[in-house]
Amino acid sequence: MRAHVVRAGRAAVVLCLVLAAAACGKKGPPMAPRQRVPAKVGDWTVGRVDDTVFVTLGVPTANIAGDQPGDIAQVEVYAVTAATPPVLQNDRVPSELTLVASATVRRPLPPPPPPKDGTPLPPLPVVPGLDQGAKVTFSEQLTAAILTAPDVTPTVAAAAPPVVALDPSLTLSGPAVYVPATARRRHYVAVAVSRRGRRGPWSDWRSVPLTAPSGAPGAPTLTFDDKGIAASWTPAPDAIIAPAPTADGVLESRPFGPVTAPTRYNVYDAAAAADGGTGAVTRPAPLNPTPLATPGFAAPGIAFGTERCLMVRGIDTIGGVDIEGPASPRACVTPRDTFPPAAPAALEAVGGSGVISLIWEAVDATDLAGYLVFRGQAPGEPTTLLTPAPVSATSLEDRTVTAGVRYVYVVVAVDSATPPNRSVPSNRAEESARQ
Repeated sequence: MRAHVVRAGRAAVVLCLVLAAAACGKKGPPMAPRQRVPAKVGDWTVGRVDDTVFVTLGVPTANIAGDQPGDIAQVEVYAVTAATPPVLQNDRVPSELTLVASATVRRPLPPPPPPKDGTPLPPLPVVPGLDQGAKVTFSEQLTAAILTAPDVTPTVAAAAPPVVALDPSLTLSGPAVYVPATARRRHYVAVAVSRRGRRGPWSDWRSVPLTAPSGAPGAPTLTFDDKGIAASWTPAPDAIIAPAPTADGVLESRPFGPVTAPTRYNVYDAAAAADGGTGAVTRPAPLNPTPLATPGFAAPGIAFGTERCLMVRGIDTIGGVDIEGPASPRACVTPRDTFPPAAPAALEAVGGSGVISLIWEAVDATDLAGYLVFRGQAPGEPTTLLTPAPVSATSLEDRTVTAGVRYVYVVVAVDSATPPNRSVPSNRAEESARQ
């Protein structure tokens, strides 16, 4: 009985192997080909400066399946003026969208093969376009047609409010309810396109209000010292000014509705302004690391003899978005080095046999050219120059002295400006030489 069971088990195993072998030659259902569609543009920002909107995005590096590099031929940016942006479907461009910018993305180059016999291979030609993972900035000029164009999204007329009769004996002072104005917006969306023309998923929407910000500030007044340039300016007449602090004993007022943030400011090198228009551009960066709450800024760094031009833009928060307004007239200044170095300190004189030795502390100045040493007979003034050219050392031996005569010395520091700037004299040191 046991042998019978063993033989039956072996037969079942053989039968399974035969069936499996027979199934190996059969083809299963065809698998769907992998779709090489670019991934979603996720790294991107939109900002408005006066009548120019800057769009900065990062080119995706993969497909929607996660494989790299991505099959990306170009990136596109579309815009629409609407109360709310339209609902988008993948790989379809609604007719209400306008293409405002696009850029070619070049195919990633394979790694070069190892050189033969130690001879490096010639570099491959560089194809024009963007690399995957690179960042690019486009701009759109907000023309009068864009600023005045009607929204593409149909609006539904609101029902007329009921008429309320007021008692003519009542006197109302100011509005009782704050009604915020609806800011018209320009909406932007980005997408990457494959080499077969297939668009990946649409990015999230980014938008900017089309409401006009405050006007241009006044031309900045520029001053300078040996450390940098300082600018001050007058706010625009329509700039939003922070309320004055409440006086002691006066209750603080509370306005109806949201409080509008005061106008802030950015300061720019005037030569770094970017042109508007569609295409890859460079958005200028302000000199100040964060927006300025007051109309003044000190720009560190100075280059004497080189003209420096600055301009200022106001920043208003509209609809939760910071918008920079028009630029002020630019102001220029050419700094001149009229700043002398500090005076040498701790001058000491030691008399010896036929010599008077001088020593003093060094002056810390980046443009220091050296020191001038003056001598006179006490109790007179040290007016005789002992060093026709500045000396770099902080010591000097005067061997042109007469033993027994008391001399007085001072040291002056000199910089490398043209003409040179001299410091005030050091302390006086008196001494006489021995025989």
